[in-house]
Amino acid sequence: MRAVDLPVVVGISTTGSSDAAVRWAARAAADRGAPLVLLHAVGPDVPVTADLGDPTRAVLASAADAARAEAPSVAVTTEVSHERAGHALTRASGEAQLVVVGTHRLTAAERVLGSRAYQVVAGSDCAVAVVPALPGPDADRVVVGSDGSAHAAVAVRAAAVEAERTGSRLVVVHAWERPPVYAEMGVIAGGFEEGAAADAAATLTESLASVERAHPALHVRPHLVQGVPARALLDEAAGARLLVVGSRGLHGVARMLLGSVSHAVLLRAPCPVLVVRR
Repeated sequence: MRAVDLPVVVGISTTGSSDAAVRWAARAAADRGAPLVLLHAVGPDVPVTADLGDPTRAVLASAADAARAEAPSVAVTTEVSHERAGHALTRASGEAQLVVVGTHRLTAAERVLGSRAYQVVAGSDCAVAVVPALPGPDADRVVVGSDGSAHAAVAVRAAAVEAERTGSRLVVVHAWERPPVYAEMGVIAGGFEEGAAADAAATLTESLASVERAHPALHVRPHLVQGVPARALLDEAAGARLLVVGSRGLHGVARMLLGSVSHAVLLRAPCPVLVVRR
């Protein structure tokens, strides 16, 4: 099956944390011309032969109604898994073009141990969207970070596609920092800041050039700033339609290491976040 024919999969919960994700996923499926699968995990403690009961059927029916109301042209199906939610969504990512996960404000323990959304992002075989809330009606920016790395280049390309697909402006953010030793000592090495700023500007210019070649009609705004990259992205993401970040695309245990910027963004983003893989 071609990647474009694969479904968008969204996790359904009984807590209400997936309500925004369902609507966002329906729009994403419509934008991609893809079917939508609503996946509800009841967990391994429920026997496969057990009657799932009216509450489960009601949750799925309500989610399906919401998805169809949001995107009437999208083919919507429902599935039930007897795995834990994180495992079920990670498994589904092997045959999906996008997995969508709802989330909520994390507790201190979740920040340390990891939320379901973080687990899915770390283990997924495809792009994952984490949706804390729907963007506002005036949101017209897709924000992405660029640092010259290969995984950031993938994120920039994906962000440009999303911006063009949704008729949004693209903001490409590059944040650079002083080395910690200079910041801690309160000194500036001769010419360091000028050189670092020039290198950052050159990297950003290269990112913009690649976008403009591939998407000549897209409105692109560069944003070069001295500061912590995660903080710069979060500040720019306020009021945005979407924030796009890259992951390291690793396998095994190393896949859990998304990178400090992606991790920080997932914990505190004010808008939907799309995490793309190399």
